Amino acid sequence: MDKSVFPESARGQAQRGFTLVELLVALAIAGVLSVAILAAMAFGVGRDTQQGQIAQMNEQARAALALITRDVQSAGFLATSTQGNCTVSYAYDRQQSPTYVQQAPISAASQSAASNLPLQSTPPAYPAATQSPYLAQSILMLSAPAASTFFSQSAAPIYVTQFGTTQSGNGQGSVSSTQLPVSTLMLNSVSGIQPGDMMQVQVPMNGGVACFRAPVCSVTAQGAGSSYIDSKSCPMGRQYMPSNGYKDYAAQVPSAMGTLTNSNMLHAKLVDLGQANNTLQYTQYWLSQQSPYTTPTLMRSVYSALTDQMTSSQAIAPGVQSLQILFGTVPAGSTVGSTAPTWKSWGDMLPTDTVVSVDVALVLRTLQDDPSYTAPSQITIAQPATGLSSPDAFLPVPTSGLQHRHFAVYMMQIAMRNTLWNP
Repeated sequence: MDKSVFPESARGQAQRGFTLVELLVALAIAGVLSVAILAAMAFGVGRDTQQGQIAQMNEQARAALALITRDVQSAGFLATSTQGNCTVSYAYDRQQSPTYVQQAPISAASQSAASNLPLQSTPPAYPAATQSPYLAQSILMLSAPAASTFFSQSAAPIYVTQFGTTQSGNGQGSVSSTQLPVSTLMLNSVSGIQPGDMMQVQVPMNGGVACFRAPVCSVTAQGAGSSYIDSKSCPMGRQYMPSNGYKDYAAQVPSAMGTLTNSNMLHAKLVDLGQANNTLQYTQYWLSQQSPYTTPTLMRSVYSALTDQMTSSQAIAPGVQSLQILFGTVPAGSTVGSTAPTWKSWGDMLPTDTVVSVDVALVLRTLQDDPSYTAPSQITIAQPATGLSSPDAFLPVPTSGLQHRHFAVYMMQIAMRNTLWNP
């Protein structure tokens, strides 16, 4: 072959590779592309994480509202069998703080990081002292869990017949005395009543019926019209009966109902609630930031309404920044449905108000920061009616320190299904 056809210079050019400069340029371009691809992937992963948190928050909020709705609609279930005539109803427990609990079908209390909620022995550690207590409220509901447990006992009507003048040297408890009975009541019958039972004493007054929880320490049956129960002479009595008995209970009754006297006590009706912890129960929703919870968490706790002891407690949803409640009320005697409700916080309720509905608002936040998002300085909650103002309105929720969290508001207006009642 004639080598002159392919000169050496041509063969060298054909076999030559990339120059160093070309390689460096190619590597630089590849690096830039790789960084862009990785950034896009990281953004996508981060966005998926945030979307996952938001989806989880929505799911937890829906589940929480469904549970709250069920319990609010059950408030007063069969409790009206004992409290249907009660304008106000109170229970005393020396070991609780506060010691008196109003046994309404549903009530509310503002939370404070340093103060106990009803039925609880330790503060909830939320919200901070610098925040309004109205941002976090607890809901307390009273109901019977099932008809079978409530009607497990039956007895003839029991009522107070008279007061014996031998209860103390000053005739304490007699109709003519100014001293209300401390512990002993004379009844028409003690049939079915056992020591250890819990009773409800329903006392007619000028402005309605005042009801009081009272323990049964001892039962003395001496025939019709001369039988007694005592509510102080046992450890149970010392815990669940006020020191001065019905005199201390009388101090809790609103002045609009008049003054409780022995004349009122005469013919007061007694209902034997028995001893089973599940006869009547409280259900309480509240926000906790106690260990092990590092974020405010919606809790659901259940208590016996006879002994105030907690029977169960579970976390429902983390990241609940605010729980607020307003009560829809109409004047007593109004035709329900024909009068637009007036919305009030629990602290502004009046004995003449009839509760017809409850508006619950939950404000949730995601549990991790989203650097690409900045939340507004406060989260506004839609009001159930126009013209509302604090404290009878939903308060805006500040986002200080949580500017890179996503927030959402979830609301539910719930009609009182089992009972319409006066606070």
